Amino acid sequence: MLTETVAGRTYDYSHNVGRGAQSGMGFNWPNSMTFAPDGTVYVANRGSESISNVGWNRTGVGQRISKLTIGAEWGEEEFLGEFSRYGNGDGQLIWPAGIACNDQGEVFVTDEWLNRVSVFGKDDKLIRSFDTVQPGEEEPNGAAGIAIANDGTIYVSDSRSHKVRMFKNDGTFISSFGSKGVSEGQFDAPWGLTVDYDDKVYVADFNNDRVQKFSADGKFEAQIGRPGNKRGDLSGPTDVAVDPDGDIYVCDWTANRWDRGRVHIFTAEGQFLTSLVGDAQQLSQWAQMTVDANDDYAKRRREVRSTEPEWTFAQPTAVEWDTANNRLMVADTQRSRLQIYKKQSGYLVPQLNL
Repeated sequence: MLTETVAGRTYDYSHNVGRGAQSGMGFNWPNSMTFAPDGTVYVANRGSESISNVGWNRTGVGQRISKLTIGAEWGEEEFLGEFSRYGNGDGQLIWPAGIACNDQGEVFVTDEWLNRVSVFGKDDKLIRSFDTVQPGEEEPNGAAGIAIANDGTIYVSDSRSHKVRMFKNDGTFISSFGSKGVSEGQFDAPWGLTVDYDDKVYVADFNNDRVQKFSADGKFEAQIGRPGNKRGDLSGPTDVAVDPDGDIYVCDWTANRWDRGRVHIFTAEGQFLTSLVGDAQQLSQWAQMTVDANDDYAKRRREVRSTEPEWTFAQPTAVEWDTANNRLMVADTQRSRLQIYKKQSGYLVPQLNL
């Protein structure tokens, strides 16, 4: 369903951007994205590890930050370049996890292996970095999601120590909240997170199959979603976004184990509205360029029984709300693309708005 109206809201599939590429014009396992104040989109690519006849090794391929603009329609996107590369040196990445941008246009990237945040400027050069693990913390750690509040406070989730840490803009540690468990305010492998327009913090609580909402200082306020196998239930949520109307978008990585991932939409009060399953019926501009350049690619696509399987999400990892354009962006990770949905008002089919 390319266009769906529910409870007075209309979600209209727009187009998708991307293709698989180890470098250059494309993505390599995109797992998070963010918008700069000037509209530039930054995408963190998780990349891949290499496997040899002596086993798994840490020689990464494709770990980088892609930089692009995304127009209003298909084919209007522009690849602007990429920066960083695999490694543990200054400005390098091993397991890039989350990415966020502040109001000065600085880009913050978490590294799950190195447990640090690298901060890049508009010129793509490293400005500073800081460790997420504090002195004396002995439990396993894995910096995951990152979000920045209106006052500049930085929130970083840690999926292995099961907490959320708070930092100042310069990396000075403020405090943390959460511990491992299933009670309110506890986590089991928290992943993506976001801060809404009222500075409320939402955390995707992956192994607890829920999203939790907190005050700015980390006090529990509400739970969104619940584990289960019914439509709208959660099973492995990886990220969350909130639009200016308060609607909540939850990226469900495995979607109850019976399909390849969904994005669930809830009201501000936590009432389930609908789910998006992916609607990429047309190849992206970059993917179409690849097909057009190789006759065999085009022939093989025409020979398949149905192209429907490629429309849908394949383990989507992240969601981000594009406020300037009133649209949702989904990191369709295994497909190495971004799928984009517009939220429309005043949709001209009255019977659907009942």
